[in-house]
Amino acid sequence: MLEILILAAGKGTRMRSSLPKVLHTLAGKPLLGHVVDTAHALDAARICVVYGFGGEAVPQAMADDKLTFVLQAEQQGTGHAVKQALPQLSDDSVTLVLYGDVPLTHTRTLQPLVTAAQAGKLGLLTVELAQPDGYGASCGTPTTGCGASSSTRTRRLPNGRSRKSTPASLRWRPVISGSGSMR
Repeated sequence: MLEILILAAGKGTRMRSSLPKVLHTLAGKPLLGHVVDTAHALDAARICVVYGFGGEAVPQAMADDKLTFVLQAEQQGTGHAVKQALPQLSDDSVTLVLYGDVPLTHTRTLQPLVTAAQAGKLGLLTVELAQPDGYGASCGTPTTGCGASSSTRTRRLPNGRSRKSTPASLRWRPVISGSGSMR
């Protein structure tokens, strides 16, 4: 069984708007609307949307009786948002986590993540960018994954934080695209 969790609680500070980030429009539809359409196309048994900033504006704008809404009263990050939704998710399902402000991911891209999770694995969609500034970084290499090398060093990221890096991860710079699937 596939369940989809859409994270849509963020403020969108860089957008300089009082409107929740996921309600800004693209091609005449809220960003979140495009993500919900993708979730429906994947034929999920349950679609859960975590909202927060903007209060009830997100559930009101996305009136859809096939969606379950969960309030993240305090925006304490991505992991906290997922934690808020856990009571709504089945322990026996595969859960695909999507970001409500990433509207252009196709089902043909997401299906391999779901397939990997159904086989008992974790799938994480990443993209390699020449200038990954401002994105969440992943570690490892395409073939070996995180922690591939015992030799590590700390490097400074564009956001001012530091991160332990392996020589391999310094060459391969994938960033998290906004999707993951787990069992």
